[in-house]
Amino acid sequence: MNIDLFLTHHGEAGLIGDRPSENKPSGVILDAETNFMTLEFADGQTIHLNIPIEEHYAEQLLMVPRMQVGMMEDGQVREHANVPLYYLNDPYGSSFAETAFRGKPDHTLVGFQQFMKRCTFAQAIHREDVGNEDSVGSVLRGSSPQNLQFAPQLVRDKSLDVNIGPRTPGLSYGISHAPGPKGPGGMGGSSTRSTPRRTPPPRHTSDDDN
Repeated sequence: MNIDLFLTHHGEAGLIGDRPSENKPSGVILDAETNFMTLEFADGQTIHLNIPIEEHYAEQLLMVPRMQVGMMEDGQVREHANVPLYYLNDPYGSSFAETAFRGKPDHTLVGFQQFMKRCTFAQAIHREDVGNEDSVGSVLRGSSPQNLQFAPQLVRDKSLDVNIGPRTPGLSYGISHAPGPKGPGGMGGSSTRSTPRRTPPPRHTSDDDN
């Protein structure tokens, strides 16, 4: 797998790889002393990225609590996650444990799309064959980050995230429920039928016998 670093002018950062991983990314570790990064996955596997971050990019990353991570295949983004960024040898004094509160990965597609619209290529940070000059360029192979295509499954998941809204127990999502029949006066939403009011019979009194 080849992986690149992308940055925005708003202080955001992300990693893009050219091949899907077997497990979803769960976090990134930056060693501020060596400027090397490690990509972690949900099953505990790691990839130690083999190209150090340039110093001025590393300084920017020390201000970033989370990173976007996306993996591509056949020119489409196949998986993505917003993951926490942890620091080793932090020059600002925080310990590795102190950065562990930064939460779990977030797989919401909208945030990743917004990042890709704003980002630009910074540098390569991992190459399967570091000595291969043909792999020096971006993993996007000349494509603009703003024009990336997303796999149909990701687009569908985004649509469900937007349209379902808060979940309510007992509802079947994805099924459209037609409104109930209209009641008197054109008011809808109720199927209860009104019952005519009965008039009580006349009361019998003793005066009627006379």
